[in-house]
Amino acid sequence: MADTSSILSALLSSSAIKGISKTSNASTDEVQRILANAVPALLQGANKQATSKSTAENFAAALSQHAQDDTSNITSFMKNVDLDDGTKILGHLLGSSEKSTTAQISKASGTSAAKTISVLSALAPLLMSLLGQQTQSSSGGAQASMASSLLGGLMQNVNAGNLLGSLLGASSGSSKPSSSSAGSLLGGLMGLLK
Repeated sequence: MADTSSILSALLSSSAIKGISKTSNASTDEVQRILANAVPALLQGANKQATSKSTAENFAAALSQHAQDDTSNITSFMKNVDLDDGTKILGHLLGSSEKSTTAQISKASGTSAAKTISVLSALAPLLMSLLGQQTQSSSGGAQASMASSLLGGLMQNVNAGNLLGSLLGASSGSSKPSSSSAGSLLGGLMGLLK
């Protein structure tokens, strides 16, 4: 049975945040703010890929490929992450809304568009690898279907509609949340896990 909480825990772990920070040349505070705003959008994008008849097969193949990555050591994984591959993944996950979505994430996070894209490009391969490993272990030949089920569970745990409104409320008075409020964003995100 797929463990949705382990995926979010890995994505939001301190080792992932530090690794993404080094890879993207963004501060850990910037990475935290971007992740708090970006995770719901990336999960929604992945779910669309898994449920659309035109993309499900290719998405399942991509998950299968990324499932081979070793994520047992997130720090080591992030040192070797392929940003070009991450940029391509980002394009697939966000599709035609990539520019507008990254612009919204950038604005909400108080970070530049270039830095936001760099962080997301570092995050995307990790997300695909974690999803791939969870779906491959229990899906048999129905990886796209399993991915859709898994992503549905993730999005239920992370209510994308309420996440930005409620969590960003902690820093609504500033376009650039402080370190403590950025931490509370991630704390709130993890708190939404059931």
